Amino acid sequence: MTDFTEFDQDELLALARLDIEKERFDDALAKLKYAQRLGNGPAVASELGRVYARLGLKQKAKRAFEAVLAENPKAVHDRFQLGMVHFELEDRPGALALWREVLNEAPLHPPAMFYSALALAQIGELQPAWGFCKTILDQIKSDNLYFGRAKDLFEKIEADPNFKAGVSGRPLQISPSTTEH
Repeated sequence: MTDFTEFDQDELLALARLDIEKERFDDALAKLKYAQRLGNGPAVASELGRVYARLGLKQKAKRAFEAVLAENPKAVHDRFQLGMVHFELEDRPGALALWREVLNEAPLHPPAMFYSALALAQIGELQPAWGFCKTILDQIKSDNLYFGRAKDLFEKIEADPNFKAGVSGRPLQISPSTTEH
């Protein structure tokens, strides 16, 4: 294991970010844990949350993102990521509440709009899900990752007989590939 004593927290954070880009999560985690011992700032907690989420350590990711938001309540990206953790824990209401807060700060945040639509469709709220997809298709550039995903979901919603009949409460069946982020 590398001796991190020669590095300050900013250097460790920068190196950990490079490791994350290269998907070397074990190296990133080691650097971030050492950086955290030097002083727990929101940047370290945010990166720890990302790594924990990628490793499937959802409760640790949740605590890390909550720590960031306790210190910086306006951290839109971390609030979105905390919503993703809730989504992956199958807490749709918790995820939707967090994404609503994100959209209050950044009304055209494509990931928050898309995942709100997806969560709503999964709980049978097809009209608002359709509305989020429509907003993405109308307001977001077509080269954005979430444009294509929203288009697929939009088409599935429009093809659903419950949507056509105006019936809510019946979940739309979504394939797992739609939920990758």
